[in-house]
Amino acid sequence: MNIKEKVLELLKYCSSYQGHSYMVDERRTNGGFQVTLPEEEEIIESLDKLRFVLLTGEAGDGKSYLLKRLDERLKEYGFHVFRDFSELLEQNEGNDEISEQTGLGKKEIMQTIADIVEGKSEERIIIAANVGIFTKTALMYQEGLLEAFNQSNDRIKIVNFEKRNLAGNKIVFKRIVEAFFAYDGEMCINGNCPYCQCCPYKNNIDFLSSPEGIESIRILCDTVFLMGNHITFRELLSLLAHMVTLGESCEERMARERKGDYGYQNIFELTKDKVLQKISRMDPAYKNDMIADAKIHYRNVEDCKREKRLRFFHEKNKYRFLAVDYLSAFQTVLHDFEETPYIASEMIQDGVLYQLKRGIGRLTRRGESNLALKVADTPSMLGDDIQTEFELGNMDIIWHQYGLDFNRLDEKLEEKEQNCFEMSYVYPVDGKEEELSRITMVIDYRLFRYLMMADEYYYLSHNSKSIEEYTINTFFRKILKKRQGAYEKMLVKFVDQKRNRYCNFSLNLQEMNRILYRGKKVIKLKKES
Repeated sequence: MNIKEKVLELLKYCSSYQGHSYMVDERRTNGGFQVTLPEEEEIIESLDKLRFVLLTGEAGDGKSYLLKRLDERLKEYGFHVFRDFSELLEQNEGNDEISEQTGLGKKEIMQTIADIVEGKSEERIIIAANVGIFTKTALMYQEGLLEAFNQSNDRIKIVNFEKRNLAGNKIVFKRIVEAFFAYDGEMCINGNCPYCQCCPYKNNIDFLSSPEGIESIRILCDTVFLMGNHITFRELLSLLAHMVTLGESCEERMARERKGDYGYQNIFELTKDKVLQKISRMDPAYKNDMIADAKIHYRNVEDCKREKRLRFFHEKNKYRFLAVDYLSAFQTVLHDFEETPYIASEMIQDGVLYQLKRGIGRLTRRGESNLALKVADTPSMLGDDIQTEFELGNMDIIWHQYGLDFNRLDEKLEEKEQNCFEMSYVYPVDGKEEELSRITMVIDYRLFRYLMMADEYYYLSHNSKSIEEYTINTFFRKILKKRQGAYEKMLVKFVDQKRNRYCNFSLNLQEMNRILYRGKKVIKLKKES
């Protein structure tokens, strides 16, 4: 196909055109672009063993696309295919077309799956279900299934697209983009088109198909994922189409009187659907970079916006140029852990990790001047009138690469894209020094940003619910329960002191002089204001 035919195909994927309706129809045909994704490869490799496969995720995640790709293989192995689990009746009453094909309703399917898991049935079933629908049905008819799915079983496979980061694997992402943009490279023949000899569509596709262009798109999608959002397969294709066409056909573009820049960098100005809105919020045009901006003289505002956007697409450290606070610092830490997989907390005296340490301290100290961490942990049996806090002493905290195994530090680490890191309390299992266990808090971008803001006092809430949203208190409470004597001081607070005539007090354990008292310890109670 020539460039005009390719543009017409891409426009079908734009949300401003047919978008959803086209892609719903396209998935049931043999047309459109084709690409093999890892989930397809994994299922094909295990088809001889598998008896039950569940595909779950949001609408547009590619469940139906995957079923279409697997169609012939599934027939070959005798799978019963349920393309939309929500369409089935609760029980088969003989009047449901989909159920009549297999004689099964939701209740019967759940019983069959339970039999498959237990090895009582050799039936083969594959189900596509949107998030929550399958879980709700399982809780209604076979509650034990959800726990059984957590056990290792080569007869079943759960593919949760909701947790998938399409930008997490560079090779797979490259495969998707190249397949989607593929065409024969021919120009269209249209003497009336003023852009015929220098087609902006062709220029966009040529750059976005290049290694630099693909990496730029990947980083945009990866940043959306880091910020806590999920890009579906359908949304990715819509984004790719918009980056080439900006939502306009050749005829619409020629009909416009105003001449403009039709380059891919203007993707940041589009806000026609929720993914484009997320992309526009990170517009490099609004990122202040004193070092980079000092080298360039901008003629006007529009020139400044264009140059800053192009800088993102053409510079190496692309994360740095997006208008997302602390993103560049987060990427720096991830890179540092690729070089040095772990570091003890007491060794950190400067840099970004030191800022994170201070952020945690400021969240837990509640504005007090001392440096101790204070963790709230009130047993429910004490009710709402009493609150307890524990002032933690020195602990063996280690900051490290995500998924690091402390019992196999000598083994070569698997090379993979990291989008988070961890801090862990490491301790011997049952006192055995040769085997280590750990209590871990995962630090993704959202938590990283929260701690950095706390360090700089941009936002500092001491509300326990706000802190608990990021599991900070939970992490330290787990350590308190595991390590006896981890705290140096306990503070007991009474909520309604005046009515009950109580006063707050603290308790700490103090060691007496070793020579005179041979290291005896005394408990000290102190009245607190």
